[in-house]
Amino acid sequence: MKILNLFIVSIVLLLLMPVKILAQKQVVKGRVVLCNALRQTEALPYANIALIQLPDSTFVTGAVSDEQGKFTCSFSRKKNHSYLFKVSYTGCSPVFKTITSQSDTVRLGTIKLKENALHLKEIVVVAPLKAMEQKGDTTIYNVDAYPTPEGSYLQELVKRIPGLTYDPKEKTITYNGHTIKEITVNGKDFFKGNQQVVLENLPVKFVSQLKVYDKPTKQEEATGMKSAEKNYVLDLQTKKEVNNAILLSAEGGYGTHKRRDINGKIMRFNEAGDNFMINGQSTNRHYTTPYDKNISNTIGANITKVKDQFEISGNVSFSNDRVGNESSSYSEQYMTTGNQYAISESNRLSKGNRFNGNVDFKWDIDSLTMFNISGWFNSNRNNSDDHNREATFDTNPEVSTQNPFDRFEEIDPATYINDSKRQSKEQSQYSNYNINTSITRRINKKGNNISFSFSTAQNQNKSKTYTLSSTRYFRLSDIAGKDSVLSLNQYQYAPGKEQNYTLNLAYTQVLTKESRLQISYGFNANKEHLNSNTYNLGAPDDKNIPIGILPEGYEAGNIDSLANRSNSLTSGHNLALQFTYNGEVWGIRSSLTTTFQKRSINEYTGRHQADTTINSIEWQPNLTLTYHKGDNYAMISYNGGTSQPMLRDLIAPTDYSSPLNITRSNPNLRASYSNYIYAMFNNFRKGIMVGMSWNQQINSVTRATIYNTETGGRETFPVNINGNWGLSGNASYDKRFNFFRIYLTGAGNFNQNVSLINEGYDNQMPQQSKTHTTGLNSDLRLSYLPSWGNIELNGKWTFYQSKNSLQNRNTYTRIYTLGLDSSINLPWDFIFKTDANYRFRNGTGISGDDENEILWNMKLSWKFLKEKQAELSVYWADILSQRKNLSRSATSTGFYEYYERQLKGYFMVSLKYELNNMN
Repeated sequence: MKILNLFIVSIVLLLLMPVKILAQKQVVKGRVVLCNALRQTEALPYANIALIQLPDSTFVTGAVSDEQGKFTCSFSRKKNHSYLFKVSYTGCSPVFKTITSQSDTVRLGTIKLKENALHLKEIVVVAPLKAMEQKGDTTIYNVDAYPTPEGSYLQELVKRIPGLTYDPKEKTITYNGHTIKEITVNGKDFFKGNQQVVLENLPVKFVSQLKVYDKPTKQEEATGMKSAEKNYVLDLQTKKEVNNAILLSAEGGYGTHKRRDINGKIMRFNEAGDNFMINGQSTNRHYTTPYDKNISNTIGANITKVKDQFEISGNVSFSNDRVGNESSSYSEQYMTTGNQYAISESNRLSKGNRFNGNVDFKWDIDSLTMFNISGWFNSNRNNSDDHNREATFDTNPEVSTQNPFDRFEEIDPATYINDSKRQSKEQSQYSNYNINTSITRRINKKGNNISFSFSTAQNQNKSKTYTLSSTRYFRLSDIAGKDSVLSLNQYQYAPGKEQNYTLNLAYTQVLTKESRLQISYGFNANKEHLNSNTYNLGAPDDKNIPIGILPEGYEAGNIDSLANRSNSLTSGHNLALQFTYNGEVWGIRSSLTTTFQKRSINEYTGRHQADTTINSIEWQPNLTLTYHKGDNYAMISYNGGTSQPMLRDLIAPTDYSSPLNITRSNPNLRASYSNYIYAMFNNFRKGIMVGMSWNQQINSVTRATIYNTETGGRETFPVNINGNWGLSGNASYDKRFNFFRIYLTGAGNFNQNVSLINEGYDNQMPQQSKTHTTGLNSDLRLSYLPSWGNIELNGKWTFYQSKNSLQNRNTYTRIYTLGLDSSINLPWDFIFKTDANYRFRNGTGISGDDENEILWNMKLSWKFLKEKQAELSVYWADILSQRKNLSRSATSTGFYEYYERQLKGYFMVSLKYELNNMN
């Protein structure tokens, strides 16, 4: 039977061979453009290309036009057969071309598609619109397939699209768990750093499609070498009538507790890529602390200009902020014989000005050469005032984290270690810039290229810190036999400057259509200069002189033992080899980078000096495998890397500037090596995503801690240690069924952190401290998304546990959240929105309902005027006045709990006006 099957297969192959021999390989090329009523044309991407064999209309092959409208289609032409080429696009009349040429390459030139304006009286034929399409690595969402309420903004659309999620609190948007790093318009850079502005202010009616893809950098685009790092962007494809449209909006609101929100913006869009936006805002409505002078003032501008082979984009902004907050904390420091406990309260006010911007210029010099230059700058000025009190005990004081000092006098005095009160004022200035330039030249038709890049950066900072402090040590006595008290009145001036230069030369060899090999050499140099002087100001003569005023002759109080001078220089030669393969199904990215590094430092601390030079070699291997077929995408990657210890950790003199926190170096430190493995699977259409990662550090650098049981102070020094590793995993399901969307995600992680701890100043090696932390969380959202609004029910569960080996200390926290988020368009142009979350906690140290909260917000809007350009709204935040901010964390050395006081609700009335001139 096997011999008979083999015989039949052989006969079939022999019969097919003549057909193959007689067939001629033929390539058809062309470009598709859209022609409007004014006979203006533009490139048409994603047009469908179909090759049909005549006379039986058999489909032979197909293709899709690229972003420039170009397409290439190859097939085996049979003799005595005719072929018909069909080019089509939704909403356009198809174009047919007969292929009669026998040439190996047939050039069809430019094919013009016209919008279909045919109307058959009252009859309208509607074809089903695909909600989502996958074109290679690009996910396309057709906006019309996701109906939104009249007058909705982009964030309302995102709620309806599986795979996309917008978090208004964090001001971030994600795609299948990956952060969207920028938003572009019609493929051009725009809205850099202004994602919240566009998501909350751009009307949905402006947009026809959303595209999400992994965007290569300018250098990657020129060389064809894409790194494994994901750079997802959200591209907004605007409607034709938006071309040259201008959108203006202005809003003003005022409420209780001096809440206010004033903002305005103007946007202009052009399909060729000429866009601009100017926006300004003065608001404090999003601040949740009770300080009534909180404010954030911002003004900025974005612009994009495209002309022929030039493209330039940039933005600039200025902001002024004032923020005040009151917080308190509780901490537990792990020790070998008995833990140490601390409580603190802080009242902080900060003011700052920030001026920043960036620019990106691209020039296609010719068809083979691309030049790119980009840069950014940032300038900050900040002033802060801080009042702090902290106390340390050898037994748990059993006080509330929210008001830790309310019962201070009731705590057993025998447990006191120290009590510190501190007032500080800091004035800081910070400025930096970065310039990157690159040029890439293709040296043959195959695509081989050579590229050169250079970058330079500079950071400059200057800080002035005034400190008044008094620390009482309950277990140390002065000469009078009373508790020892250390009082300080100091001023510290610390300027610094850092410069960095990097150049890189790379050659890329195209091996096949799918694979490339790149070899590169790079050089980098980093120079850093730090300077610090501390002055003892003594007791001020006039008690009414506020902190921050320097007395005459203060220079005489220079504390030589606390002075610091540091100059360091790091240079490195990098050799890198990178290989990429991007097939239709499989992909491979592998690289190996070797750095020959030289580091030198010259540092003075008081009368002590350290001067040394160190040579080292670092390795960074990477391997990434990808699989992409249909809607399925899978990836597994490995990243490794050597990391040298910081020079200051190796040779810096002992620093006594803070009596309760002494630091010293360790000349015996060795290099550490990290391993990281990540694997994931994603099915775009079914909405399934699963990921898992593992990390480990060999010879990781951690700080050993020696506690002084009499003062509550500590001395730390760096050591190498093994045993730090972590494991995490996550899975999600995001799917839409008609008007319903279900989103389910779950994640978990386990980490082991190791450090060394001891009490006393003997020569005994500190004891190893291991902390195991476990985190679990889940999030379920059920949404009903009709055209008149949305109703979402959600539930979240979070579990966090930490366990330390020294005292077998086990702490845990569970947080449950049940929520409702709804928006309903009512008759007479009213819109009602409300969201409510009930959060309750339990765990170690949590009792009763003190930590539970119901956070309920409500908004009612009314749109009026002829085109509904105006909107009057009332907003009531935290109706039940129960907002809280409490967080917990754990490390290898301790457990920490933090609380920040919150504003208990406010009411605001706002008026908004919009105007646009859509064609």
